[in-house]
Amino acid sequence: MAHVEAPTFGSMILAGILLKLGGVGLLRISPILSLSLLSTLVLSYLIFGLAFVTLICCFQSDLKRLVAYSSVSHMISIPILLLSNYTLAFKGATMLIFFHGLSSPLLFICVGAIYSMYSTRQLILIRGMVLISPLFTLILILSFVFTISTPPFPSYLSEILFIVFSYSLTPYIIIPLLLFTFFSLVYNLN
Repeated sequence: MAHVEAPTFGSMILAGILLKLGGVGLLRISPILSLSLLSTLVLSYLIFGLAFVTLICCFQSDLKRLVAYSSVSHMISIPILLLSNYTLAFKGATMLIFFHGLSSPLLFICVGAIYSMYSTRQLILIRGMVLISPLFTLILILSFVFTISTPPFPSYLSEILFIVFSYSLTPYIIIPLLLFTFFSLVYNLN
């Protein structure tokens, strides 16, 4: 994966700018995605990918891989929003692109700082960081909370729009959405 092998600055540029260009490209070609057979195939692929990538995040021991895979799982939600073909869904996708462009580089900065302090990115080896640097631990916790879109942060609205408009596509999506939210909570609390 390009995020893991790249230096911190390269991961920040890749997650903060280059992946967002793909989201803008999806916004531009979204009228093509409204074909019924194509959207059904793409939706089933995206739903499976959303649940699977989030499950992969739960088993990561490398912090940079965890941030990279969680970034991928959030980017999967953009085409799902665009398939619903509502104007408010397009605004939700735009907000999701913008707020992910802020939170993902922030997480990669934190991972780079942890690597420079501990010379490792393994989660098991960086336990107890609150005793060494409580201020940095607070910044790291706030950046993870910003990523999972809790109510005090403005990205919460884009996640709510994602859940509402993906449910409007098909009611069968509720099970993978519940798995997505549960596994997201699991790996972020880890």
